Amino acid sequence: MRVIKITGIIVLSSLAILAGVYLFIKFKSANIEDKKNLERSIDIQVNQFIAKGNAYGVVVGVVKGDKVYLKGFGTAEKGKGILPDSTTIFELASTSKLFTTSTLQLLIDEGKLKLDDPIKILLNDKVILPANAQKTTLRHLATHRSGFPSLPNSFIAKMTDDSNPYKDLVTQDIYDYLKSCEGKKAEGIFDYSNFGMGLLGHLLELKTDVKYEQLVKEKLLKPLGMTQTFVTVKPVHQSKIIQGYDENGSPTPVWTDHVLTGAGSFLSNGNDMVKFVKANLNERASPISKSLLATHQQQFDGETGLGWILPSQVDKMLGNENMVWHSGMSGGYSSFIAIDKVNNYGLFVLTNKSIDVTKLGMKLTVKVRTQSWKK
Repeated sequence: MRVIKITGIIVLSSLAILAGVYLFIKFKSANIEDKKNLERSIDIQVNQFIAKGNAYGVVVGVVKGDKVYLKGFGTAEKGKGILPDSTTIFELASTSKLFTTSTLQLLIDEGKLKLDDPIKILLNDKVILPANAQKTTLRHLATHRSGFPSLPNSFIAKMTDDSNPYKDLVTQDIYDYLKSCEGKKAEGIFDYSNFGMGLLGHLLELKTDVKYEQLVKEKLLKPLGMTQTFVTVKPVHQSKIIQGYDENGSPTPVWTDHVLTGAGSFLSNGNDMVKFVKANLNERASPISKSLLATHQQQFDGETGLGWILPSQVDKMLGNENMVWHSGMSGGYSSFIAIDKVNNYGLFVLTNKSIDVTKLGMKLTVKVRTQSWKK
C-alpha cells in the first residue's frame, strides 16, 4: 500500500510539473514583446537557417494586414552570388497537394462531385476494387484517412532512380495496384499517403476528362492569376528555375511525375504564392476564395482540413491555435505555407535544398503573429 501511495504521489507530481511547464510556455507565447520590426525578425531567422547549411537560396513571402513582404536570401546557385527573387521558380513538392484539394472543393461547389463519393464510382470500369477499398471516399483521400500506404510496394519497386524516383511510373501502375490494394488499412485513421493524394488527382481527371495540370490551371490558377505555376516544364521556364540540391549539397533535377501529380508536382514562384496566400485569407479576396476557405475546415474531428494540416498541441501551446499549414520536400527543394485567418496573416517559405523547412516555417509563424511591421 505504501508503494502504491508513493507511486501515486510521484505520478501526480509529474503531471503537476508538466501542467506547469505547459502553462508557462503558453503564457510566454501569449506575451512575446512586440519589437515593432517584423522585417528584421524574419531576416534574422532566415539568415541563421542558411548559415547552418540548410539551404543555399530561400524566398520568403508574408501577407499580414494590408502589407506584403517578399524577399530572397542566399544564392540561386551554390558558390555564386545570384540572389533569388520573387520570380525565381522552386519545386513546391507536397505543398502543392493543397492545389489538388482546392480543385476538389471547387468541383464540389460546382455540383460536379460530392465529398463522400466512393472512389469506386469514379473509377467506373477501369478496375474492380477489392473489399478493403469499397468504402473509400474522396474525403478519405483528401484527409489522409484512406488507409492507403504512403506508396505501394509495387511503386517503390519501380522507383530505382533516387535523383528522379517517379519518372518511370505509368498510369497503369495505379490500376494494377488497385486490383489488390495490398497493404491498405481500414479507413479512418490519419496516415499520410502520397499515393492517396495522387489517386485523388487522377480521379479528378477521370471525372472531368481534363488532365490534372490543365484542370488545376482552369479551376484554381487562372482565376487567381497564378501564371507562373505549372507541372510541365517548358523551355521558357528553364532560366527561372533555381537549381535544387540534395541534403549533401549535390545538384539534383526537378522531379518528373506523370502519374501521382496530385501528390505534389507543381512548381511556382514567390509572386504566385502571394496570390494563393491572399486568396486563402479572406473569402472576399477572390471569386473562388469562399471555396478555398472551406478546405480549412476540420474533417472527421481530426488532424486535417482538406489537405491542410491543423495545429497540434505543440502549435497551440506556442499560440498558433488558429493556423493551418502544409510543408513539402523533394530531392532538391523544400517548402512551407501557413494561413491564420484570425490573426490575418499568411506566409510561405521556398528553398532549394532537400532539408525539411517546417521548423523554420513554424518559427516564422510565431514572429509574424507577434511582431508588427516597422513604421
